[in-house]
Amino acid sequence: MSAGEPELGGGASNMGREAGGLVAPSRADGASGTLVPTTAPPRVGGYRSVLRNRRFLIYQASGILSSTGYAVYSISIPWIAYVYSGSFVIVGLVLFLEIGVYAFTFLAAPLVDRAADKRIVFLVGYPIQAVAAVVLAYAAAHGELQLPLLLVLVAVLSVAWDFEWAVFQVAPRLLLSKDELFAGQGLGSALGAGVQVGGYTAGAGLILVSGAVGSGFLYAGLLVGATLLAALVPLRGGRASEHDYLAGFLEGWKYLGTPEGRPLLQLGLLGAVSGFFSVAPAVLITLDANRSFTDPGLAYGVLFTSLVIGGVAVDLLLGHFNPRRRVGAVIVGSLSVSALALFLTGVIPPSLPLAAGAWFLAGAGLSAYLAGSGTFLLGYVPENRLARVSSNLYVFRGAAGAVGALVVGVLASELVPRSVAVIVALVFGIAALASLLLPAVRTFAF
Repeated sequence: MSAGEPELGGGASNMGREAGGLVAPSRADGASGTLVPTTAPPRVGGYRSVLRNRRFLIYQASGILSSTGYAVYSISIPWIAYVYSGSFVIVGLVLFLEIGVYAFTFLAAPLVDRAADKRIVFLVGYPIQAVAAVVLAYAAAHGELQLPLLLVLVAVLSVAWDFEWAVFQVAPRLLLSKDELFAGQGLGSALGAGVQVGGYTAGAGLILVSGAVGSGFLYAGLLVGATLLAALVPLRGGRASEHDYLAGFLEGWKYLGTPEGRPLLQLGLLGAVSGFFSVAPAVLITLDANRSFTDPGLAYGVLFTSLVIGGVAVDLLLGHFNPRRRVGAVIVGSLSVSALALFLTGVIPPSLPLAAGAWFLAGAGLSAYLAGSGTFLLGYVPENRLARVSSNLYVFRGAAGAVGALVVGVLASELVPRSVAVIVALVFGIAALASLLLPAVRTFAF
């Protein structure tokens, strides 16, 4: 879950994955693969009822704290890896490990779908992550952060996120009615937007003040708060019917072979292409800040914050317009914008305002893609399979992203920033073309 991915995340900002919900199941049209709603979705106007839902608001508050903590962590970890190694290959290796572990979320998902009360995942996972964050900060502060320890800590944090992200895919369906899901998504985006920006800004500020050491301590404190709030919200329901782990695991994959689930394989293929360079923004910003600007710390903070603000802006727009009948258009358009913006980051002159504008546009495109695809999954997949199916599809994106992290690390160490940005933009352009050519993707709607 790097900056570019911010893929696995908390309830409010969700690092690009939290989404609204579907009000009616859909079927796959056998001739075209187009997803067709079986019933007309009712009008959504549930903000008042969502605001009166105390459990949902507490869940959102817990998610905001964990997401803010992850934002602080994700802006800091590429910087920490580079500062303590001086090598972009090591940065790529660290991100490879992080994204690679996320690809194994599908192994945790059957356990999450079977859990009677899914908040146990938060009550165990958040404290473990808090301890790992403190160890990371302490070791960095005392000059004892060696590569093996850094890799172990990143692995611990990532494994815990595997379980937590699986819960995030189900929780809105357990706390809200179907008529409230889109209002809940809009509210979550509104609440989490400013907090997420604050997390990245705080992380960038801590880089300037303490060289990112303070980020680990702040991350730990936020996770403690998230744990206390999560304890107040039972997450019961949506339990898988299979009692055996292996049976539940296999059933999650078999769903993708059914007429209803088969079109989702196209989304998985698209995720693999677009996800290959999912960590590229974090690496490119680190590369650009260190090689193009006289004050790397300031440039890194400004560019990273611009990336996030762009994502926040487009999430708010999508929440307002709610394009659930045109998800395919959102996916095609967002990947096209991402390719253009990433290309611009490599060809514009070394001007901080121009670079910030390009990264703002990149953040908008990348976030729109993740929001569109994530919202579609949350709405379309049956509740008792949601964690497994979402995690299974993430295997495509996660595995490709892990390999891509190594590749972009090598590219960053061997090529100038302009060349790396152009290569990354080309891959996103291929993803945009694929989204236009895949028949089910371009017609996704619910």
